[in-house]
Amino acid sequence: MAFSIVEYYGENSQYKCGYCKQSKSCSSYGMWAHKLSCQDYQELIDRGWRRSGCYCYKPMMEITCCPSYTIKCDAMNFRLNKSHKKIIKRMNKFLRDGKQEPSERTGQSSSEESTSQDMSGHEHMEVPIVQPKPLDSSLMGLLMDTNDEHQSAANEGGTSGLHTSKLTEPPTNAANSSDSNVSNQPKKAKQLRIERKREKLQKKGLQEAEIERMMKPIGFNKNQEKTLEDFLAECPQENETSVHRLKIVMLLTSGAKFQESLHVSYNLYQKYQSAIHNDPPGAIEDYLDFLVKSPLKVLLAYLPSCGSQGYGTFHQQYWLDDRLIAVGVLDVLPYCVSSVYFFYDPEFKFLSLGTYGSLRELAYTRSLNSKIPSIKSYYMGFYIHSCPKMRYKSNLQPSYLLCPEAYTWHALDKTVLAKLDANKYSRLNGDAGAQDSNNATEQDLKDVLLLVGRSYTTYSEYLEMVGKSIPFLPEYARLVGKNCAKKMMLYRV
Repeated sequence: MAFSIVEYYGENSQYKCGYCKQSKSCSSYGMWAHKLSCQDYQELIDRGWRRSGCYCYKPMMEITCCPSYTIKCDAMNFRLNKSHKKIIKRMNKFLRDGKQEPSERTGQSSSEESTSQDMSGHEHMEVPIVQPKPLDSSLMGLLMDTNDEHQSAANEGGTSGLHTSKLTEPPTNAANSSDSNVSNQPKKAKQLRIERKREKLQKKGLQEAEIERMMKPIGFNKNQEKTLEDFLAECPQENETSVHRLKIVMLLTSGAKFQESLHVSYNLYQKYQSAIHNDPPGAIEDYLDFLVKSPLKVLLAYLPSCGSQGYGTFHQQYWLDDRLIAVGVLDVLPYCVSSVYFFYDPEFKFLSLGTYGSLRELAYTRSLNSKIPSIKSYYMGFYIHSCPKMRYKSNLQPSYLLCPEAYTWHALDKTVLAKLDANKYSRLNGDAGAQDSNNATEQDLKDVLLLVGRSYTTYSEYLEMVGKSIPFLPEYARLVGKNCAKKMMLYRV
């Protein structure tokens, strides 16, 4: 049984803003997640929550200096713009010949590219530093007893494409020489790429009709717009002559394989923080608390069509030859891929790795949809319209913002932008009568789940036993929503 244990901290006010850098201008609600199911976290982020390590926080939008709107991109309908295509082509060109443009060698880049380095929730966050209150030692078993049957397989990567994903593939076999219709002339590079792409799609178990549809933009219909996958497929392959090789590996943070490269990723993180954010080097414990430790419990969804597919927290590592140049921290949830953070080697800033990483994460989201159809969205963290440096997220379209009052999604279009231009905090839902459908009523409070000692009980039963109310309970239930309030166990000393 997958269940969640949370400890509500309440309001945390007047701390430094990580965006505008004002002191004592941010306020948020917070809670510590000792254990969190992926389904519960999905519901929490759809109510404006976000995690930093095991600490979950929800900005107090009405009073904070930089209101933070949850943003997601419709991954299945995503379309590239010219800037995106240019960035992918630049990467592919660099891999093939190792050359940089003159402006890149001098460290100069266009303003459009330089402002898109920290895409998709990759912003430099500053949240209040909160240490968890220790749980009673007798409760520690509750944190260790779920999903044990899946853990060993997940630690070693299992059979899921989540755990190890490579861009480089073994050379494809040559065409059957006995086929009289096949020319003995050497195949052109374009034809080789087409054949490799077809073989990759076949390995994914796609139907022939779907393969033909995905192949047409390159092979048959030149007038049809090329997809994100088409551009990424032009990345140099193992059997092509190129200067560099790029390999992307997906590692579960709680797995044994992740530990093998832990210090390499930590060193890269230190280098990034120092060069990009001018932060002093932090201890490895800080790195672990921020980007490695996660309250999300590993869960494998069993599907007849593809075997098992993992949910949880992963590091998507980008290896250039034998050098780690970037890492994307991702939460894979039942309905989305949520970007937690992204960091890269500043020496390769000319490749616009932040934006390139976002495009790769979008492609990854789309690939998961073929295994789990419910995964359709790519969450980019927060959109802060009042902070110009953060508006780049609107470049990934179609995107949607979460209304902070009705908790409904609204297209990030001219109408919404006009509202945010007029007021940095805005109720995005134009229907004044629209209400939060998941709001906890007074009647719902009776069913709020509490963890007391080693037993869980409802709030109504707790009142009968203790005879004393919990003052913050209505606020907690309102913020997490009645569904989570009735499923997650609220820890009480």
